[in-house]
Amino acid sequence: MDSGVPFIPPVASREAGPIELLFWVINLVAIVFSIGIVIVIVYLAVKYRRGNRADRSNPPEYNIPIELAWTGIPLLIAIGLFFWSAFVFLYVRRTPAGAAEIYIVGKQWMWKIQHPEGRWEMNELHLPVGKPALLTLTSEDVIHDFFVPAFRIHQDVIPGEYSYISVTPTRVGTYHLFCAQFCGTLHSTMTGTVTVMEPADFQKWLSTGQTAGTMAEVGKSLFIQHGCDGCHGAHTSVRAPKLEGIYGRPVPVQIPRAGVPLDRIQATTVLADDRYVHDSIVLPEKEIAAGYRPIMPTFKNRLTEAEIMELTAYIKSLSNQPAPDNGVPQQPLSPEEYRTRTGFLPNNMKDLSTGTADGTTTTNTTPPPAGASGVGTNQGRTR
Repeated sequence: MDSGVPFIPPVASREAGPIELLFWVINLVAIVFSIGIVIVIVYLAVKYRRGNRADRSNPPEYNIPIELAWTGIPLLIAIGLFFWSAFVFLYVRRTPAGAAEIYIVGKQWMWKIQHPEGRWEMNELHLPVGKPALLTLTSEDVIHDFFVPAFRIHQDVIPGEYSYISVTPTRVGTYHLFCAQFCGTLHSTMTGTVTVMEPADFQKWLSTGQTAGTMAEVGKSLFIQHGCDGCHGAHTSVRAPKLEGIYGRPVPVQIPRAGVPLDRIQATTVLADDRYVHDSIVLPEKEIAAGYRPIMPTFKNRLTEAEIMELTAYIKSLSNQPAPDNGVPQQPLSPEEYRTRTGFLPNNMKDLSTGTADGTTTTNTTPPPAGASGVGTNQGRTR
């Protein structure tokens, strides 16, 4: 839908329509109130100006109906806009079923975009019309902001963390892509394009161009190259956490505290999602797999964010579990799976196997035996 105004971009996504309507309603409310207030100010200024004949005797000190009106009406409008905004926010943040995952890394001053099928692009994003996509974003250096005006979406991109936003394009065309967060001297050059194509044309485009295998295949090569299989491989003699089937499942970890021995720290259950895999590689002592010693080396500044995404894709491929939906685990680990992974069974295994809404439960554990810890890589010493 074109607005007809040059500086207003077209509405080109499922998310853009509700956002656009809410935006104009809020502006309309502001305009109506502003005009009304100006009219009242001008009227009173003219009527009660100096020298004008007006009855100034016995001025009222208060007027209950007027005070209720100028308090109650704006309050009701504000509450209505709040709930409307909340519904729009939830609608936009909810990822449609079957969304294709696309991985985006911001770096001064460019965007690197990786499709799971192996096709990658720089400062360009190609999407099929009518098909939802889940964008997973992170940064190599400073905070960026992924902004596509025609989609009415933007998302902060933070180094060391993953941000998510979904979009369903509804109109074929080419649209602007910007970084909306000041990120350095060449911030204004960190631009690109988003090209929305017919599904058949997109599939043809996806099968051509620069590829080096799927993300999972590249991740497997990195897994071997950096020695991850030395601890986590199928035939290794090193005692390390198993990676098969781990993604999207709750796993027991111990979170170190200063001055507290590891064998005295209770275990807690966290979801093995993108964040967990990422932190296990670059911050291996942040969450230690329960039952293992913290001997995993860090790979911070040794692997790029794009490479960590590829390793994560490989770990996902080892699991039959789907990606977690809004952070809620689909199937908790069984007692047998816990014992296989850790060598012990938490005292409240029944509670853990039931799981909780947020996927976290605190448990007592037996002292962890010697071994490697976590999910990660390198020369036979990995997490």
